[in-house]
Amino acid sequence: MNNDVLKDQRATVHSMVYELTGKKLRHLRSGRPFVSRLIDVSVSHKGPIVKVKAVPAPYKIGIDVEWLKESLSEELFLGPVITEEEVPFLREFCRKHGFPLSSGIATFWSVKESFFKCLDHDLRPGKIRLADISGDGLVSFVLSDEIEEIMKKRRLRLCSVKVVIGGEYVYSETVMKRIR
Repeated sequence: MNNDVLKDQRATVHSMVYELTGKKLRHLRSGRPFVSRLIDVSVSHKGPIVKVKAVPAPYKIGIDVEWLKESLSEELFLGPVITEEEVPFLREFCRKHGFPLSSGIATFWSVKESFFKCLDHDLRPGKIRLADISGDGLVSFVLSDEIEEIMKKRRLRLCSVKVVIGGEYVYSETVMKRIR
């Protein structure tokens, strides 16, 4: 993607965040977007699509958008991102939706990316496993002990994870709540 497109996307994101929150967008050291302790935001862009979502505290949000038509290398994702345990579910998901494997990989990647953005933690292989995606797009996970411990330390409870497949793109959203 050329620099002019990225520059336009960044300007669009800043404008959208200001429209949604009335606040200027900043970034934490981790790179996570930040506007205030009272509002959590997440940003994602792919090609011409730019998405911004904001939620009030004590909620946290992570979003991701991916292009379904992108040719993703199976070697790069099967194993490092999609575990051996997930492969049968991935193949069934692709068959059910009439997707090539690369579109299924993009969907699973998007779901995991939104989760880790919400958690503000690096996406790590094998730390979460997709267990189910319902007909209405609700996602079920199996979390590793490490991720459960991180969520416990940060006092976070998983509220919802959903995925919307539309046209050439997949959109994923994870919402967590900070508990007292």
